[in-house]
Amino acid sequence: MKNVDVLSERYGVPKEDIFEFLLGQKNSILPGGLWHAYGAVLTESEMICHTATEENDFHIPYSSFEKAEFGIGNGNLWLQCQINGSFLAFCSPRKKWKSDAGKKLIEKISAVTPIQDMKEYERYTGKLFFLYMFK
Repeated sequence: MKNVDVLSERYGVPKEDIFEFLLGQKNSILPGGLWHAYGAVLTESEMICHTATEENDFHIPYSSFEKAEFGIGNGNLWLQCQINGSFLAFCSPRKKWKSDAGKKLIEKISAVTPIQDMKEYERYTGKLFFLYMFK
């Protein structure tokens, strides 16, 4: 994915350390609409997001997260967030949520605001995922 290549090169981060996600809808935080693809470098203080349709990167400090909640829809795990009063929802493949980058993102957001419905994350990334999804 071009997003990952650009971020890896620009910030000297291995590709496997970049969190990939898709937007859930148009929002005022990141350009793009439903299913718009992003990659994010996760630093100690912020997410640095990049999409192939924009030249510039977008910085989202973890301290700007006011609310966060997991939910499952369309077979995807979504993280719905309120950031500086604006709404942002995104999903990522199961493999990415289970990755070190996915775990780091959850840790960083959880440090500033509790993430509601962590049970959805545990179900989505757990061993019995397929049974849960087809209930």
